Amino acid sequence: MPENCSRPDGAALACAAVPAPVVPSTPAIEIHDLTVAYHDKPALWDIDLTVPPGVLLAVVGPNGAGKTTLMKAILGLIRPVSGEVLVHGQRYSPRSPTIAYVPQRGSVDWDFPTTVFDVVLMGTYGRLGWFRRPGAAERAAAAAALARVGMSEYAPRQISQLSGGQQQRVFLARALVQEVPVYLMDEPFQGVDAVTEKAIVELLRELRSQGRTVVVVHHDLATVTEYFDWVMLLNVRKIASGPVNEAFTPAHLQATYGDRHLALRL
Repeated sequence: MPENCSRPDGAALACAAVPAPVVPSTPAIEIHDLTVAYHDKPALWDIDLTVPPGVLLAVVGPNGAGKTTLMKAILGLIRPVSGEVLVHGQRYSPRSPTIAYVPQRGSVDWDFPTTVFDVVLMGTYGRLGWFRRPGAAERAAAAAALARVGMSEYAPRQISQLSGGQQQRVFLARALVQEVPVYLMDEPFQGVDAVTEKAIVELLRELRSQGRTVVVVHHDLATVTEYFDWVMLLNVRKIASGPVNEAFTPAHLQATYGDRHLALRL
């Protein structure tokens, strides 16, 4: 009997047992037999991947390995030749409020005339539907997300006026305001300064501590073991995936990059 279920004189008290924490058993992401091709050339070939909930997973591989294609396939932005993607046990739909996406900075039109605050507020549209406009609650959530990434003072600025690192923080805030279980980020550290990189890492760890799953396309092999607890090595085919201390091995790096990885500082 738990100690708080008895009096000092030893008499028992009626009490309910404290339940153990519930650990989700359903994977955050499941990919089965996924093949994607562009003009009959495979970009991804027969990918199987299981991502447990509450991990930081780095997707690494050489240029042209299919890393961004994998992100787009998970999001349903491209049609695969075969295979399926499940998010928390359900077929994923772009209309489903379960995934937030941070794209590569180079794929964004930064000259679009909008303010920092409005970019973040756009993250609330998915849960509002077609006919509702953001209200006080959504605006408060957007302001809180900007504060979390240290960008509150930039809220009224045009997005084009920001540095690369500041723009990346704004897109992270837009993802945060969605409050979803899964986050996909395509090279969020690209082109940012050391201060911003540290802030992003702390934010990713905070999401993990909340039980959320974060999948990051990452190019710096030297920081994989420091920043992430899971890794997927990809070169059109999946070479390996799993906990970093099991999957991020010299043999798997050799199979992924060939001799090129030997010159990298790991």
